[in-house]
Amino acid sequence: MTPREQAVAEEIRAIARRELRLGFDPADHEELAARLDSLALLSLVVAVEDRFRIALTEEDAAVARSLADLARIVAARAAPEVLP
Repeated sequence: MTPREQAVAEEIRAIARRELRLGFDPADHEELAARLDSLALLSLVVAVEDRFRIALTEEDAAVARSLADLARIVAARAAPEVLP
């Protein structure tokens, strides 16, 4: 991952801890659906969309299997002023 993507991944981890009260930090290449139920995954997506002011599509969901995948999509779409 690029430094920008890594910063986004760290922010997503912080969101997951804060919003979902996760007791673990997802690894970069760990499949999110394997660790989160559908409601938690949806909550994470909504929180990420709100934080980075982007909209994720169903196609994004099909591609974003891991935290690294999600961070790549967010880093590519988010305006520089909203990135960490």
